Amino acid sequence: MLKLQDIPRIFLEESGLTLKEGVVLSKYSSFRIGGPADYFLEVREPVDLNKAIQIARHHQCPFYVIGRGYNLLFDDSGYRGLIIRNLASGIKFEADNYSLEVCSGTCLSDLLNKAISEGLTGLEFLAGIPGTVGGAVYGNAGAFGQAIGDRVLEITILGDSGQEIPVTREELQFDYRHSALKNSHKVIVKTRIEVEPISGNEVRRKIEDYLEQRSKKLPPEGTACAGSFFKNPVHGGKKIPAGQLLEQAGAKGMKVGQAAVYSGHCNFIINLGGATCLQVLTLAEELKEKVWKHSGIRLEEEVIFVSATSSML
Repeated sequence: MLKLQDIPRIFLEESGLTLKEGVVLSKYSSFRIGGPADYFLEVREPVDLNKAIQIARHHQCPFYVIGRGYNLLFDDSGYRGLIIRNLASGIKFEADNYSLEVCSGTCLSDLLNKAISEGLTGLEFLAGIPGTVGGAVYGNAGAFGQAIGDRVLEITILGDSGQEIPVTREELQFDYRHSALKNSHKVIVKTRIEVEPISGNEVRRKIEDYLEQRSKKLPPEGTACAGSFFKNPVHGGKKIPAGQLLEQAGAKGMKVGQAAVYSGHCNFIINLGGATCLQVLTLAEELKEKVWKHSGIRLEEEVIFVSATSSML
């Protein structure tokens, strides 16, 4: 039976990839929370992403793939296995069918810059959303009534044997902050995204408008948080802002330890400095209970909790 301490040697022998040990995950989290991972690997090429996942699967090594560390809450005790940080990036404009082929580790900001340089529209709503394309597709990220799933034509995932498998938009079953990937835990290699031609100046104007709107409610840049903590629930056939429900229930000013509700918008839990995962989870439960008692509506987390034993095996 494979011993966890043998994993670095096996990775080096079978792929030439060198694992780091005991990497503190708070350094790779926008929440700045998280203990040490047993092993950590940063990949910048799709081929290395494939190699790493196949070795981990073959040897039954628990692993979890992350991007830039947004929309995640790591466990205080870290991770028992291998964290793979996917920074494999690249964008190719396919002019014949007006689409962009994007590697999953590409930053959303780089995707928007490419759209501007090519005079392409359709993705402006992503302005100001941090993270990678893979993470955005996985959680169907969006804003202003739009979501990236509306623009996805096809993705390519890694099969169990390392083969690349195309998956259509319909198969991904996109819904509000959801895709079928959340159930299958398949890893995205690349995504093909639909765009349209437009004046570059018009794209810039739209992006500036969205950024201005976002700045009015978001915590200041550099604040330790993971973005909107709860999904906007649907009640009575209508989507209701979670922040509104939280404010009406009296969430302003609530805190547990160094985890606190942001004063400017109740749907953000921020780390005041030294907050723990347990403090965030405790505060989140208190907020959910408060909203339930006030409105009879159950809030559901948008931020993903990566426990010490979560795995994509």
